[in-house]
Amino acid sequence: MEKRLKPIWITPLVIALAVASIVVLVVDGVGVSPSLTASIHIGGFGEVDYYASQPIPNVPPGLLVRVFLINGSVIEPVDAFIDVYANAPNGIVHVSMGYSTTLIVPFSNVNWQYVINKWVLLGLLGVSSSEYETSMLIFITYVRGNESWILPLVIPYNVAWAIKNSRYIVVNAFINVNSIKPSEVIPAMPGTTAVNLQLPSNHSDYTTYDCYLSAPKPPPETAFKPEITCLGFNGSLPATWVTLSNGVIQNDEGLQFELNIYFSGTINWDAMAAGYGDIGISYSANENWVLSSPTYTIGSQITQPGSLYWYYGGATWAIVNYTVWFVSSSMGTYHLGNATIFEVLYIPPNSNYVGMVLDYGNGPVSLLYYLASKHYLEYPASIINYAAFVYTGQEYLYKCNGPVTNASTTSGTAYAITLGGVNTAYSLSAAEIGTGLGGLALGISSMLITPSTSSSVTSTYLEFFNVNTGTSLYISVVNASAVYGLPTFGFILNATNYYGGPASVTCKYNQWVQIG
Repeated sequence: MEKRLKPIWITPLVIALAVASIVVLVVDGVGVSPSLTASIHIGGFGEVDYYASQPIPNVPPGLLVRVFLINGSVIEPVDAFIDVYANAPNGIVHVSMGYSTTLIVPFSNVNWQYVINKWVLLGLLGVSSSEYETSMLIFITYVRGNESWILPLVIPYNVAWAIKNSRYIVVNAFINVNSIKPSEVIPAMPGTTAVNLQLPSNHSDYTTYDCYLSAPKPPPETAFKPEITCLGFNGSLPATWVTLSNGVIQNDEGLQFELNIYFSGTINWDAMAAGYGDIGISYSANENWVLSSPTYTIGSQITQPGSLYWYYGGATWAIVNYTVWFVSSSMGTYHLGNATIFEVLYIPPNSNYVGMVLDYGNGPVSLLYYLASKHYLEYPASIINYAAFVYTGQEYLYKCNGPVTNASTTSGTAYAITLGGVNTAYSLSAAEIGTGLGGLALGISSMLITPSTSSSVTSTYLEFFNVNTGTSLYISVVNASAVYGLPTFGFILNATNYYGGPASVTCKYNQWVQIG
């Protein structure tokens, strides 16, 4: 009788210990302790270690990718198809590929140098190359029988490292067949199963283009045939926004609001993959600005439903679709699977390109909603908090996830709500909401912890004025980092119910405060 073993789940601690043993082997192989400068985790998909000195003999400065299979209680090196791309300011470039347990890509790689030169030319505008924190895009395909797994990873690095030949980037990638959903290996001709992205034909404040850039050195011929499409966007990338429904326009005429933001320090934009979520930081930039919008009045400046948003002008971002086939003269052609990535490629490093504009259904905010609705990222809008102004004979403020405090101001009583339950890949801290009857402020404030030891702050505030008896307003707070990798929040305003029309919402406090 066959004896069946009970499944053993691999915990993050077990993975961490396994990685630690890998590091020990690296140290033993070198003979001296390598200088580890930083280490980051990409969910349960991988770990990236950065060294200032050689961690492994005969490995040049650059990128080393190692693939490990997690199957039950076993963690072991495994052969896989490793395909590496570099992100440029305006697109992606193929760098290297190979089928093995490891792949070494030196900074001297011709295609990688081609991308580095694009960043250097961008730096001629007066920005040091050390200010460009870009990334590599890696796809790892593992095949077992009639199943395959495609793991996408984004590996951040500083352009100056490549110029100075001064870093060793070691990526330990984990193909966890216990938790990553496999694709079925099926007979199919190349080009027949690629994802065809459908986008709105009418749009403004951004342009689209083919962002797959030809490399100086073409990829080698192998049995693995990757096909990649890169749909690029250039223009206004939202920094924060507020969306108003038709009901708000009709029912809350005279209500005024301002949308204010404060960003300071290193701000990260994460790449998001369908079925995986956050797969690493695609771009980082230093920002330091405080911006307050004009006061907008519903019924005069705002006359139709849409979104008001702050934006980074001159930004580039992309939707990358990756498909891979296996082609054999004896076995035939097989489709191994797809992966879809949303990533930011470039953000201008100062506030000269920051502005505010309205989106009446054809701008970047509408595009973000559209991408989520079509499940290109496989995530619906992530609503993390709710608040409301409801009139039931008296005007009340509804608090979902936070206690209320109040203080007297020259324009009336100001109420503050601290919102809990915000914990994402950005380590967002508890948010804060405040309101007042004469001068009403509703805001979100968050703290981000970057991969280095420094910390950065992003705050977004939505302030309301002329809140009168009878005002009906339902406010849903969108965690944009969980959906798009954007380090911010968005606000969705409705007159009769929360965004999506939920029958009920999960709240910690679920209380009402009279503000009249």
